Amino acid sequence: MEKPILESEEAGNKLALARHLIAIYLQSREGLKELGILRSERTLQGDFAEWLVAEYLGLALSESTIEKAFDAVDAEGTTYQIKSRIVESLGSNTSFDFSDIEAHFDYLIGVFFDRSFNVMGMIKVPYDVVSELGTQTSRRFTFRWNRKTADDPRVKQIYGGMNEGP
Repeated sequence: MEKPILESEEAGNKLALARHLIAIYLQSREGLKELGILRSERTLQGDFAEWLVAEYLGLALSESTIEKAFDAVDAEGTTYQIKSRIVESLGSNTSFDFSDIEAHFDYLIGVFFDRSFNVMGMIKVPYDVVSELGTQTSRRFTFRWNRKTADDPRVKQIYGGMNEGP
């Protein structure tokens, strides 16, 4: 006879609950795929942000979910890179990271979520401003959300109370 994977009753109960919650999670992912919100096997956060911004701004999402240069395009052909972060408040410093800043887009749309994925705010930043204010490390390019970027007049609030910036 095979040994049970978890021997104690408490551990067995936790495993049963975990399996139940995993089943709900997997069903939820399938439902979100059917709605067109989840487009990849990446995190919910990224796919949800892309879908939400596309709906909010009337954009068409890129056919490829791994497009390096941009995530969406508008009717005029303007391209958008969409990044999101979960933050405690709009005053939290954070960053939007790029593997390759040379992959050109017209605007960065930064989405700030709370832990429940409620949108706290969105910013729109022209590519040249992202490039100018960001920094290159050995592995990635980083555009920091901090007081300096929040105060830059070229960084536009498009949703929420972004005047609470860092």
